[in-house]
Amino acid sequence: MFNKQEKPLPKAVLTPNGDKEAALSLDSQTGVIIGDRTVWNPEQLPNGHLVAIGASGSGKTQTLKAIAYEITNKYPDTKVILIDFHGDQKIKGETCYPLNMSTNYGINPLVINPDPEGGGVNLQGILVATTLKKSLKLGVNQEGLILEIISDCYDKKGIKQEDINTWDKQPPNFTDIRTEIEKRIEADDRESQKLKLKLAATFQYGVFSKPQPDLSPKLIRIDMHKLPPEIASIAAESLASQLMNQHRLMGEAIGMPRTYLFIDEAKEMPKKQGSACDRILADGRKYGLAMVLASQSERHLSKDVIGNSATKIVLPVDQTEVKKVATKFRFGESKVAELEPLTALCRFGKVAKFVRIIPYYQRVEEEKEK
Repeated sequence: MFNKQEKPLPKAVLTPNGDKEAALSLDSQTGVIIGDRTVWNPEQLPNGHLVAIGASGSGKTQTLKAIAYEITNKYPDTKVILIDFHGDQKIKGETCYPLNMSTNYGINPLVINPDPEGGGVNLQGILVATTLKKSLKLGVNQEGLILEIISDCYDKKGIKQEDINTWDKQPPNFTDIRTEIEKRIEADDRESQKLKLKLAATFQYGVFSKPQPDLSPKLIRIDMHKLPPEIASIAAESLASQLMNQHRLMGEAIGMPRTYLFIDEAKEMPKKQGSACDRILADGRKYGLAMVLASQSERHLSKDVIGNSATKIVLPVDQTEVKKVATKFRFGESKVAELEPLTALCRFGKVAKFVRIIPYYQRVEEEKEK
């Protein structure tokens, strides 16, 4: 998922709570409240990306929900989309789209990137085949076969690589792929039979054959917790890729990102070079798409991911990971080891400080009392 060449990180220096910087102020009217005496101004940083790490019980979920909630309150022109792998990211005022066998919502990985210079049938087919290979562990022959089948499905819909005017036609979905595989099986194609077994779960859940949800609301949660991990991974990768394509077509953006994509579990995303997460972290800032990527373990956050994120939040981690986390995030090992739930070491650009997080539940309770 991430490049092997990793960027060096700046040396961290903890600053007093009263220190004021462009990206870190005490003015709650101009930024996102992270914790006591800490307001984050992402539009003043090199990019709006945020990476967070915290073990189970550290307060990571409450921290992420608090940040998403604050963004929607302070920046009404910024959309927030949460990919929820565990069903625990519910936020007040959200529009929730559950993805499972019984709902009417889905994600279609075959939606074409309409960019004349970087889209079309051929590239989309390769991206989908590569994602399926990684998530479902397809063999070389199966990868080649699914690529051929996807190409045939586009062709039957009248969508041609060489004719850009056909790219806006209704794309095929996994029902079309299943139909094509069945036809090949009837012709006694053994490789197609093997491929059908590999794709059985994708067909059974039907997520990739249903209409996509409306993404116009300002706060959206895509609930994937009832999907098998491999199916959720494909759906999340496809959605993230579509968002990046859409933002690229919007053109360059200045200031606060147009959209924030929250992913609480980095380990659930496909690990392949050129993935959607790679593209967003590298180019999202330019087009107004920012990512909040979190994990329970340092193993799922490379130094390249950390280096590409201007904001870092370290919550309590398992004691077996303290040393590696301290090294990756450039904080003192003793300071990482001493963290308690809902306390964090944070870096906002060049400014680093200790923060007492104000959890989501406390914010909602205080709002009720007003």
